[in-house]
Amino acid sequence: MVQSTDSHEAERHAFVKKVHGIRYQVKDVARSVAFYTHHLGFTLEHQQLPAFASVSVGDARILLSGPGASGSRPMRMDSSRNRAAGIVWC
Repeated sequence: MVQSTDSHEAERHAFVKKVHGIRYQVKDVARSVAFYTHHLGFTLEHQQLPAFASVSVGDARILLSGPGASGSRPMRMDSSRNRAAGIVWC
């Protein structure tokens, strides 16, 4: 019996339960927070100025990384080009 493409794809990615957030690299975290909260209706979840803040609307979360944040550090040339932020439940 041939499995449908959709169910095969779902099985392959069954370990991904939820995306924690999308990280944006910004020059000014405080200004970015003001934009997302005042103009777009996001809620401020957490901030550690001037390096980092997290804003959300519904289930969507945006992680704002400023120049001083660990997510803004240059990556080694031999490392992966992608970074992921996740929550590990034990």
